[in-house]
Amino acid sequence: MNRKLITLLVLTLFTSIGFSQSDKIDIKTDNLTESNYLKMDDFYLTHYLYIDLFLRENLFPDANPEDVSSILQALKKYVSVETNLDIEIEKPGKRNYLIRFAILKKDDGTELLIAFTNWSTKEKIFEKEIKMENDSYTRWYFLNGTKMTYRKDMSNENDYSNMTKSDLANAYLFDELSENDSDIKSTIDESLNEIDLSVSDNIMANLILLKYQIFQKDNDDLIKQTEYLNQLFDTNKSDPNLRGLKMAFEATKFQIELMK
Repeated sequence: MNRKLITLLVLTLFTSIGFSQSDKIDIKTDNLTESNYLKMDDFYLTHYLYIDLFLRENLFPDANPEDVSSILQALKKYVSVETNLDIEIEKPGKRNYLIRFAILKKDDGTELLIAFTNWSTKEKIFEKEIKMENDSYTRWYFLNGTKMTYRKDMSNENDYSNMTKSDLANAYLFDELSENDSDIKSTIDESLNEIDLSVSDNIMANLILLKYQIFQKDNDDLIKQTEYLNQLFDTNKSDPNLRGLKMAFEATKFQIELMK
Protein backbone atom coordinates (compact mmCIF):
# COMPACT_ATOMS: atom_id res chain seq x y z
CA MET A 1 0.00 0.00 0.00
CA ASN A 2 1.47 3.40 -0.95
CA ARG A 3 2.20 6.13 1.54
CA LYS A 4 -0.80 8.24 0.54
CA LEU A 5 -3.18 5.42 1.39
CA ILE A 6 -1.29 4.49 4.55
CA THR A 7 -1.63 8.11 5.67
CA LEU A 8 -5.39 7.64 5.70
CA LEU A 9 -5.13 5.20 8.59
CA VAL A 10 -5.56 7.58 11.49
CA LEU A 11 -7.06 7.86 14.93
CA THR A 12 -7.34 10.34 17.74
CA LEU A 13 -8.37 9.51 21.27
CA PHE A 14 -11.68 11.11 22.28
CA THR A 15 -11.04 10.14 25.86
CA SER A 16 -8.02 8.61 27.56
CA ILE A 17 -7.32 5.04 26.56
CA GLY A 18 -7.87 2.66 29.42
CA PHE A 19 -4.58 1.08 30.46
CA SER A 20 -5.36 -2.62 30.44
CA GLN A 21 -2.37 -4.77 29.61
CA SER A 22 -3.05 -7.53 27.11
CA ASP A 23 -1.83 -11.03 27.92
CA LYS A 24 0.17 -10.86 24.67
CA ILE A 25 2.03 -7.73 25.74
CA ASP A 26 4.90 -7.64 28.24
CA ILE A 27 5.63 -4.05 29.22
CA LYS A 28 8.95 -3.75 31.01
CA THR A 29 7.97 -1.38 33.80
CA ASP A 30 10.58 -2.34 36.38
CA ASN A 31 12.14 0.75 37.99
CA LEU A 32 10.19 3.08 35.74
CA THR A 33 8.49 6.18 37.09
CA GLU A 34 5.30 7.56 35.61
CA SER A 35 6.17 10.89 34.00
CA ASN A 36 3.52 11.69 31.37
CA TYR A 37 6.39 13.20 29.43
CA LEU A 38 4.84 12.99 25.98
CA LYS A 39 2.57 16.00 25.46
CA MET A 40 1.63 15.63 21.79
CA ASP A 41 -1.97 15.28 20.68
CA ASP A 42 -2.99 11.62 20.82
CA PHE A 43 -4.13 11.92 17.21
CA TYR A 44 -0.52 11.91 16.04
CA LEU A 45 0.75 9.37 18.54
CA THR A 46 -1.83 6.81 17.54
CA HIS A 47 -1.81 7.57 13.83
CA TYR A 48 1.89 6.98 13.36
CA LEU A 49 2.55 4.23 15.87
CA TYR A 50 -0.46 2.08 15.01
CA ILE A 51 0.37 2.22 11.31
CA ASP A 52 4.13 1.96 11.63
CA LEU A 53 4.44 -0.62 14.39
CA PHE A 54 1.49 -2.89 13.61
CA LEU A 55 0.54 -2.58 9.93
CA ARG A 56 3.75 -1.76 8.07
CA GLU A 57 5.94 -4.75 7.21
CA ASN A 58 3.00 -6.86 8.39
CA LEU A 59 4.53 -6.67 11.86
CA PHE A 60 1.45 -7.41 13.97
CA PRO A 61 -1.72 -6.90 11.91
CA ASP A 62 -3.77 -9.09 14.27
CA ALA A 63 -3.45 -6.55 17.09
CA ASN A 64 -6.73 -5.84 18.86
CA PRO A 65 -7.72 -2.62 20.65
CA GLU A 66 -6.47 -3.96 23.98
CA ASP A 67 -3.04 -4.68 22.51
CA VAL A 68 -2.74 -1.23 20.96
CA SER A 69 -4.05 0.69 23.97
CA SER A 70 -1.77 -1.05 26.46
CA ILE A 71 1.33 -0.14 24.47
CA LEU A 72 0.33 3.46 23.76
CA GLN A 73 -0.67 4.16 27.33
CA ALA A 74 2.58 2.72 28.67
CA LEU A 75 4.51 4.82 26.18
CA LYS A 76 2.78 7.99 27.35
CA LYS A 77 3.37 7.16 31.01
CA TYR A 78 6.95 5.99 31.07
CA VAL A 79 9.16 7.06 28.18
CA SER A 80 11.30 10.18 28.65
CA VAL A 81 14.71 11.56 27.74
CA GLU A 82 16.14 9.68 30.72
CA THR A 83 14.16 6.46 30.39
CA ASN A 84 13.65 4.00 27.54
CA LEU A 85 10.69 1.65 27.41
CA ASP A 86 11.00 -1.97 26.27
CA ILE A 87 8.01 -3.97 25.08
CA GLU A 88 7.75 -7.63 24.08
CA ILE A 89 4.78 -8.87 22.05
CA GLU A 90 4.04 -12.56 22.08
CA LYS A 91 3.38 -13.90 18.59
CA PRO A 92 3.39 -17.23 16.75
CA GLY A 93 6.75 -18.37 15.49
CA LYS A 94 10.26 -18.75 16.80
CA ARG A 95 10.71 -15.24 18.19
CA ASN A 96 8.57 -12.54 19.72
CA TYR A 97 8.29 -8.97 18.52
CA LEU A 98 10.47 -6.51 20.47
CA ILE A 99 10.10 -2.72 20.53
CA ARG A 100 12.26 -0.16 22.33
CA PHE A 101 11.03 3.42 22.63
CA ALA A 102 13.50 6.22 23.35
CA ILE A 103 13.49 10.02 23.41
CA LEU A 104 16.52 11.74 21.92
CA LYS A 105 17.14 15.42 22.69
CA LYS A 106 19.63 16.99 20.31
CA ASP A 107 21.98 19.85 21.14
CA ASP A 108 19.76 22.34 19.30
CA GLY A 109 16.80 21.38 21.51
CA THR A 110 15.07 19.24 18.88
CA GLU A 111 13.39 16.19 20.39
CA LEU A 112 12.82 12.89 18.60
CA LEU A 113 10.73 9.88 19.55
CA ILE A 114 12.43 6.75 18.19
CA ALA A 115 11.01 3.23 17.98
CA PHE A 116 13.59 0.48 17.51
CA THR A 117 12.48 -3.09 16.70
CA ASN A 118 13.97 -6.54 16.20
CA TRP A 119 12.50 -6.85 12.70
CA SER A 120 15.17 -7.26 10.01
CA THR A 121 14.14 -5.32 6.92
CA LYS A 122 16.74 -7.25 4.89
CA GLU A 123 15.98 -10.80 6.01
CA LYS A 124 12.27 -10.20 6.75
CA ILE A 125 12.49 -12.02 10.08
CA PHE A 126 12.34 -11.16 13.77
CA GLU A 127 15.85 -11.34 15.18
CA LYS A 128 16.79 -12.58 18.64
CA GLU A 129 17.35 -9.05 19.93
CA ILE A 130 17.17 -5.42 18.89
CA LYS A 131 20.31 -4.47 17.00
CA MET A 132 20.21 -0.72 16.62
CA GLU A 133 23.33 -0.58 14.47
CA ASN A 134 22.14 -2.82 11.61
CA ASP A 135 19.16 -2.90 9.26
CA SER A 136 16.54 -3.47 11.96
CA TYR A 137 13.26 -1.65 11.30
CA THR A 138 13.31 1.74 13.05
CA ARG A 139 10.96 4.71 12.96
CA TRP A 140 11.59 8.20 14.30
CA TYR A 141 9.46 11.29 14.68
CA PHE A 142 9.96 14.95 15.51
CA LEU A 143 8.24 16.20 18.67
CA ASN A 144 7.10 19.82 18.59
CA GLY A 145 4.68 20.73 21.36
CA THR A 146 1.41 18.93 20.63
CA LYS A 147 2.60 17.93 17.17
CA MET A 148 4.38 14.68 16.31
CA THR A 149 5.66 14.51 12.74
CA TYR A 150 7.26 11.76 10.71
CA ARG A 151 10.42 13.00 8.98
CA LYS A 152 8.92 12.70 5.47
CA ASP A 153 5.87 14.70 6.57
CA MET A 154 7.95 17.72 7.60
CA SER A 155 7.09 20.83 5.60
CA ASN A 156 10.62 21.20 4.26
CA GLU A 157 10.34 17.74 2.69
CA ASN A 158 7.33 18.66 0.53
CA ASP A 159 6.58 21.07 -2.30
CA TYR A 160 3.15 22.36 -1.32
CA SER A 161 2.86 24.44 -4.51
CA ASN A 162 2.53 21.32 -6.71
CA MET A 163 0.06 19.38 -4.56
CA THR A 164 -3.57 18.67 -5.31
CA LYS A 165 -6.04 20.20 -2.87
CA SER A 166 -6.65 16.89 -1.10
CA ASP A 167 -2.92 16.20 -0.79
CA LEU A 168 -2.37 19.72 0.49
CA ALA A 169 -5.05 19.31 3.18
CA ASN A 170 -3.44 16.03 4.20
CA ALA A 171 -0.01 17.70 4.34
CA TYR A 172 -1.37 20.50 6.53
CA LEU A 173 -2.84 17.94 8.91
CA PHE A 174 0.40 16.03 9.41
CA ASP A 175 3.17 18.60 9.11
CA GLU A 176 4.82 20.29 12.09
CA LEU A 177 3.26 23.72 11.46
CA SER A 178 0.29 24.34 13.74
CA GLU A 179 -0.55 27.51 11.81
CA ASN A 180 -1.53 25.33 8.82
CA ASP A 181 -4.27 23.60 10.80
CA SER A 182 -6.73 26.44 10.30
CA ASP A 183 -6.57 25.92 6.52
CA ILE A 184 -7.31 22.19 6.52
CA LYS A 185 -11.11 22.33 6.32
CA SER A 186 -11.29 25.02 3.64
CA THR A 187 -8.73 23.14 1.53
CA ILE A 188 -10.76 19.92 1.80
CA ASP A 189 -13.88 21.85 0.78
CA GLU A 190 -12.06 23.20 -2.27
CA SER A 191 -11.13 19.68 -3.23
CA LEU A 192 -14.68 18.38 -2.85
CA ASN A 193 -16.02 21.30 -4.91
CA GLU A 194 -13.78 20.62 -7.90
CA ILE A 195 -15.62 19.98 -11.17
CA ASP A 196 -15.56 16.44 -12.62
CA LEU A 197 -14.05 14.91 -9.50
CA SER A 198 -13.43 11.20 -10.08
CA VAL A 199 -14.95 8.59 -7.77
CA SER A 200 -11.57 7.73 -6.26
CA ASP A 201 -10.60 11.39 -5.78
CA ASN A 202 -13.99 12.09 -4.18
CA ILE A 203 -13.55 9.20 -1.75
CA MET A 204 -9.98 10.27 -1.03
CA ALA A 205 -11.10 13.80 -0.15
CA ASN A 206 -13.90 12.45 2.04
CA LEU A 207 -11.46 10.18 3.86
CA ILE A 208 -9.26 13.17 4.58
CA LEU A 209 -12.34 14.97 5.87
CA LEU A 210 -12.98 12.00 8.16
CA LYS A 211 -9.43 12.28 9.45
CA TYR A 212 -9.90 15.97 10.12
CA GLN A 213 -13.12 15.31 12.05
CA ILE A 214 -11.28 12.73 14.16
CA PHE A 215 -8.53 15.28 14.78
CA GLN A 216 -11.18 17.84 15.81
CA LYS A 217 -12.89 15.29 18.10
CA ASP A 218 -16.13 16.06 16.29
CA ASN A 219 -18.16 13.00 17.30
CA ASP A 220 -21.46 13.87 15.59
CA ASP A 221 -19.93 14.74 12.23
CA LEU A 222 -17.60 11.77 12.54
CA ILE A 223 -20.54 9.37 12.77
CA LYS A 224 -22.28 10.99 9.80
CA GLN A 225 -19.11 10.99 7.71
CA THR A 226 -18.46 7.32 8.45
CA GLU A 227 -21.99 6.45 7.33
CA TYR A 228 -21.56 8.53 4.18
CA LEU A 229 -18.33 6.77 3.28
CA ASN A 230 -19.97 3.39 3.87
CA GLN A 231 -22.59 4.42 1.31
CA LEU A 232 -19.97 5.63 -1.18
CA PHE A 233 -18.08 2.35 -1.03
CA ASP A 234 -21.28 0.33 -1.27
CA THR A 235 -22.47 2.29 -4.31
CA ASN A 236 -19.10 1.75 -6.03
CA LYS A 237 -18.32 -1.74 -4.75
CA SER A 238 -17.72 -3.08 -8.27
CA ASP A 239 -14.87 -0.61 -8.88
CA PRO A 240 -11.57 -2.55 -8.52
CA ASN A 241 -9.58 0.69 -8.25
CA LEU A 242 -11.01 1.39 -4.80
CA ARG A 243 -9.48 -1.60 -3.05
CA GLY A 244 -6.67 0.35 -1.39
CA LEU A 245 -9.01 3.12 -0.27
CA LYS A 246 -11.42 0.53 1.13
CA MET A 247 -8.60 -1.04 3.16
CA ALA A 248 -7.68 2.38 4.51
CA PHE A 249 -11.29 3.08 5.47
CA GLU A 250 -11.71 -0.27 7.22
CA ALA A 251 -8.54 0.36 9.21
CA THR A 252 -9.82 3.80 10.19
CA LYS A 253 -13.09 2.28 11.41
CA PHE A 254 -11.11 -0.20 13.50
CA GLN A 255 -9.23 2.68 15.05
CA ILE A 256 -12.48 4.46 15.86
CA GLU A 257 -13.74 1.22 17.43
CA LEU A 258 -10.69 1.29 19.69
CA MET A 259 -12.18 4.27 21.51
CA LYS A 260 -15.53 2.73 22.36
